[in-house]
Amino acid sequence: MWQIIGKENLEAVSQMEQFVARHEKGHFMQLPQWAQVKSFWDWKGILVFREDRIVAAMSVLIRSMPMGLSLLYAPRGPVCDRNDRDVWTELMAALKRMAKEHRALLLYLDPDEPDTNAEFLSLMKKWKFREQSDEGFGNIQPQFVFRLALDGRDEEGLFAHFSQKTRYNIRLAQRKGVTIREYSGSEHIPEAVLDSFTALMETTGQRDHFQVRGKAYFKSILNALGDDARLFMAYYQDIPIAGSIEVFCGNKAWYLYGASANDHRNMMPNYLLQWTMIQNAMEQNCDLYDFRGVPGDVSKDHPLYGLYRFKKGFSGTYTKFSGLFVHSFLPMSGFLIERAMKLRRWIRSFRKS
Repeated sequence: MWQIIGKENLEAVSQMEQFVARHEKGHFMQLPQWAQVKSFWDWKGILVFREDRIVAAMSVLIRSMPMGLSLLYAPRGPVCDRNDRDVWTELMAALKRMAKEHRALLLYLDPDEPDTNAEFLSLMKKWKFREQSDEGFGNIQPQFVFRLALDGRDEEGLFAHFSQKTRYNIRLAQRKGVTIREYSGSEHIPEAVLDSFTALMETTGQRDHFQVRGKAYFKSILNALGDDARLFMAYYQDIPIAGSIEVFCGNKAWYLYGASANDHRNMMPNYLLQWTMIQNAMEQNCDLYDFRGVPGDVSKDHPLYGLYRFKKGFSGTYTKFSGLFVHSFLPMSGFLIERAMKLRRWIRSFRKS
């Protein structure tokens, strides 16, 4: 049995939130609260029951298109045993109903499922999903990440496992007097602090040639996730020189955004920020810390090799997820829209909103 829920179904939304947070496949982007961040999208949730017990959940973002049409996107969903054929039968029935109601042409989903899961990939083919793989950051969510296991480890042993250069840079930041201040999304964060973080993001975007979101977006993440989102700021002599956002869902933590000033980079604040966030995740009893995206091409001449090397120094596991899956509800129309989206402008618009 399945049920489609909206924001007005407060009890069902609460049940979904609890299920996603508890499940081993839970992800912060599948929490109903994440829809508050995506203000240009509508939202619906799908719950699948077995003997009155929730066994699957899918948070679906709905993007309006011209002529009353729409696109569906389930970031890092669904939350379930992704090899369960019966669950997929229920999910697809609900998605087809949702697509009919919203005149949806396409569904996109990009679960954080290792690409070695042959049974899952077989199910995707059965339901006529087409997989799009990308060696860089071309998909909506990164396909390659570093993940650090925290379960059963202590700080001393974990720190010793980092690369020698990473340990040196963390200690260097501490010796140089870099300090870290933490701000919870559940508390009032001074506007000046948010302004400083946004300015650091703009500086980083200009330096590394990527588009940056505005202050309102970062503020919406912290407000929507509350105590499950933390802003960390690094200071040198009371000057903000770096910042990062960490988010949580259940027993997992993610490094979501990071930025640094052009000045004082030799103080290595980003290394100390990462170590502080990892320590914070351990204090929250997290079993996993996810560094998020790195390129699939790890050759030294790749423009993002520095990012790969930085995250690799914390000795996480380099993980390749399955790609972006696309399902067409109206094959011919869906095909035309999908071809247009390969121009990247559509994909980039997902990131901006």
